[in-house]
Amino acid sequence: MRLDRSFFVHLGLLFAAALFAVLVWTRDKTASALAVADVTVWAGRADDVERVTFEAESKTVVLEARKDKEGRYFVGTAERRKKPPADKPKDDVHGHGAAHEHDAPPAEPETTVKTFVSVSGGNKLAEALAPLKALRAIGRIADDRAAEFGLDEPEGTLTVKLRGAERKLVIGGPTPGGADRYARDESSGEVYAIKGDIYRDLDTADGRLMERELHEWKDVDLTRARVIVGDKRREIVRGGDEGKKFWADPATPDQNDETVANWMTKLDRLRPTEYVAAPPEQREVVVRVEYAGSSGDIGFVDLVKGSPGSSGKPDYFLVTERTRLHGKVSASLAEQVEQDVGAVVK
Repeated sequence: MRLDRSFFVHLGLLFAAALFAVLVWTRDKTASALAVADVTVWAGRADDVERVTFEAESKTVVLEARKDKEGRYFVGTAERRKKPPADKPKDDVHGHGAAHEHDAPPAEPETTVKTFVSVSGGNKLAEALAPLKALRAIGRIADDRAAEFGLDEPEGTLTVKLRGAERKLVIGGPTPGGADRYARDESSGEVYAIKGDIYRDLDTADGRLMERELHEWKDVDLTRARVIVGDKRREIVRGGDEGKKFWADPATPDQNDETVANWMTKLDRLRPTEYVAAPPEQREVVVRVEYAGSSGDIGFVDLVKGSPGSSGKPDYFLVTERTRLHGKVSASLAEQVEQDVGAVVK
């Protein structure tokens, strides 16, 4: 059976049309992706961010930018409000029903406030907020469509202070898939889809943004350290090959001092679980360690013991050049560091 020549002609035209459609679709998708990546809600630089505030029904988070010789960092406060359980109505004195005139006023919400330091997390958030780039622009929407974007009952309001000027963003519901968020710029009324990390960082700021790393530098940068207890001090040096570093006495730099190494390991394991806005009124510096690299001093750590708390045992705090504020650490591990320091500094 012979196929008509027109069949091949039509088949060729169909193939050409399909190829053209794919090329146009690819071009349009590429252009669309470029346009999405270039949607700017507001301009600015990360260094312009002076304050970030997130206000929701049950929480208020504030991050204040600060700067010292070590660089930029943020001091945050997270205030959480928990509604007390509703009281059941009480019968009146005659037992005829609820007594409304003499009901007690509603109880105030239970409020907890946490202070925290944020360095890497805070600076990363500032970079995401200035300039603020959206995943895509939705445009202005009518009031009767607000529920589609979760803007009828928003999650909260984000206020960013940039060089003295404030920009506000109302955070709405999640986009399809739940990873990102809808948001409305209060100054323009425009609705955007923004990265969900911004909302998640602020919603649980005292967990996600709290600084836990003690230093900017890495262990490989260390060459020596000075351990100070009161008026006593001891110099120690780093020995060993790359990847197998150990602590040693300067008199025997090629010999691993296991006592010092074990004690330094315990000290390095201390991490802040929460910060306090002001140093403890009654405090004692248990030990101070000053670290140095090939170019000189690079940092320090102070282990501080406070006065006994409600448990009858003292709280322990850690301060470094990176954390700036006093951070509360595990009391059991801090006690081991305190007990064993006598074997290091005699």
